[in-house]
Amino acid sequence: MNIHTFEFIPLNWMDLTQQLSQLDRFDAKWQAIERREQKALKELKSIATVRSIGASTRIEGSQLSDTEVEVLIRNLDISKLSDRDQQEVAGYYDALNIISESYRDISVAESSIKHLHNILMKHSSKDAYHKGNYKINSNRVERTESNGQKTVIFETTAPGFATQDVMEQLISWYNNDSSTHPLIRAAVFVYDFLSIHPFQDGNGRLSRLLTTLLLMKSGYVWIEYVSFEHEIEHRKKEYYKSLMDAQRNRPGEDVTQWVTFFLDCLKNIQHQLLEKLKAKEKREALGVREIQIYSLIENNPGISSGEIAARLNIPVSSVKRILSDLVAMRNLIVHGAGRGTSYSISVTDQVKHDLTIRLTNEDKVKQFTLQQVGSFIRIKKIILVPLFDWQHPDEWNKRLLRNGLVITINAKTSEGVKYSQPYTILGFNDPSYYQPVFLVNPNIVLPEQFSKNIGKVNYPILCSVELSGSVDVFEFDVLLIIDEG
Repeated sequence: MNIHTFEFIPLNWMDLTQQLSQLDRFDAKWQAIERREQKALKELKSIATVRSIGASTRIEGSQLSDTEVEVLIRNLDISKLSDRDQQEVAGYYDALNIISESYRDISVAESSIKHLHNILMKHSSKDAYHKGNYKINSNRVERTESNGQKTVIFETTAPGFATQDVMEQLISWYNNDSSTHPLIRAAVFVYDFLSIHPFQDGNGRLSRLLTTLLLMKSGYVWIEYVSFEHEIEHRKKEYYKSLMDAQRNRPGEDVTQWVTFFLDCLKNIQHQLLEKLKAKEKREALGVREIQIYSLIENNPGISSGEIAARLNIPVSSVKRILSDLVAMRNLIVHGAGRGTSYSISVTDQVKHDLTIRLTNEDKVKQFTLQQVGSFIRIKKIILVPLFDWQHPDEWNKRLLRNGLVITINAKTSEGVKYSQPYTILGFNDPSYYQPVFLVNPNIVLPEQFSKNIGKVNYPILCSVELSGSVDVFEFDVLLIIDEG
């Protein structure tokens, strides 16, 4: 199907429908949550504001941490904003506040977008000549190589009448398309805005502000209590790849990958918001001793029950009972067994669900690092993407057998201890499956998978997933669906 000037061809329409329904069903609960959790939401909004500003400005090169951002916006003094990073933070803070307070009254129009850009750039004298106005010079997107040379990633729309025309077309389409789901419509708007790059500078930051505006105007007001920008920062490589893969084929490109990424980000942060509210309810139910133990573990991940008892002067038997209760409430996670048992805080608010690791002929190895106690990767589904047309399972089944595809999990601990375990993809296939989509049962979970074999592991742990087979060139791309925490 076509949306605006783009192609949109989901791999599975049923999955897309279910994902949109899940995101929409949440809104039905949100009014009750707002009434019940007013105090908690005020705190979450404050946290989300800091994280959003910090993440969105860091994506564009700022060096300020969330802590530094928080201090800055609490003590905002325009006369002292001489540093560009501080100017960008102040501008983003002002624009985000305007959207939060007045989103109902802000129309999706050129005048509104230019006004938001003016607010975003107002603290920077360097940007005075172009703030609030479309670009007058080319602003192609480039990458700086290690030798200092610049490589053009994609060409943006030419300045002048060309930018004016396509922005008018984009806004007209958005305001008149009543058949496209609002979430997909928002994703496509943001994609085209970034591709046009209508302003001389600030397009990336403004695109994320417009995301919040479009979502809130469409009724997804919960977005201001969790940071969409932080999710993008966490998945920055995936963010740029999904944009660039489509933009290289302008005009008339396929934006399916970008829309899928956009919706997945929303699903993740929606889940994070619910988990944060649940975690707060659980913490509020804790007694004095429980709070003491929880706080000690939070500041000392990997601590044992004996150490807790000694430091808090609480009988070991009482500590173990409280720990058991906290684990049952899912506030804590347990590592090891017996005398080697230790505890850390559950990071459910940071868990990323249904992420994708893509392995191809050109990119057969993916590396990642488990930084600290509690970090994990859970591989739960394998999706084969046949690089050929097929109508019957036998057509991909036989080729899978011929390709002999294997994923190998490799790990190396901080002490140099190595682990490697191969998994034959064919082993997860079920003859009754029509689609080449395999459930990994039981899930492959790192580091638990290799800690069983090498005992206690020390962090950080360098891991990789490698695709190999019995042929040199595979007839499939392999998608691994994972949870990450």
